[in-house]
Amino acid sequence: MKILIVEDVTLVAERIFDLSKQYFERAEPQICYTLSQAKQNIMEQTWDLLFLDLNVNGENGFDLLKLAVASSFQTIVITANPDKAALAFDYGVLDFITKPIIEKRFKLAVDRYLNDTYRRRERLKYLSIKSKGQVRLLAIDEINYIKAAGNYAEVFLADNQNFLHDKSADKLLKILPDNFIRIHRSYIVPENNISKVIKHGGGKYGIELIDGLEVPMSREVYKQRFNP
Repeated sequence: MKILIVEDVTLVAERIFDLSKQYFERAEPQICYTLSQAKQNIMEQTWDLLFLDLNVNGENGFDLLKLAVASSFQTIVITANPDKAALAFDYGVLDFITKPIIEKRFKLAVDRYLNDTYRRRERLKYLSIKSKGQVRLLAIDEINYIKAAGNYAEVFLADNQNFLHDKSADKLLKILPDNFIRIHRSYIVPENNISKVIKHGGGKYGIELIDGLEVPMSREVYKQRFNP
């Protein structure tokens, strides 16, 4: 498992390095002490997880954060400023850990990465997408539905635009607000965008969205959510 640590304080970076080796199997952590070095590594290599300090040598890490959350890996913010960490949730980080790093809190973040074992406390406001070499922020309330596309996910907006996200549907579900539900192995929809449930017979079901579009729904989801 490849882990990138972006942190300018050596003692903090080494602590994250050691804890990563302890709590992740076959962990291969690497430390970057500058944002420019980190950006180069993100563009040139494949990563599974990023630990990112938002203030690296006095430089603002939010530009790197937008690039990171548009990528296939998940991001956990490390910061001494909880207000900045809360703002980072707007852009789609998985979690944040405040300094000084407490091992118990680090393990909670690891559990969230591995199992999504505790409930999200913040709401994502933007989904960061890499499009034509640029990073674009999509407002969450503009998303009509999301369709799984192998290791990627297609994001469809209310204005009929669609974008391919580098994250899979499974990874997106870990950062999306709780009102986004997986109604089918291939479809995720915001619950407030559901107009009605359609029963086709023969164990087949669908969801009609507010704009009239129908997408399939699994029998299991129908039984759990709409036919208790």
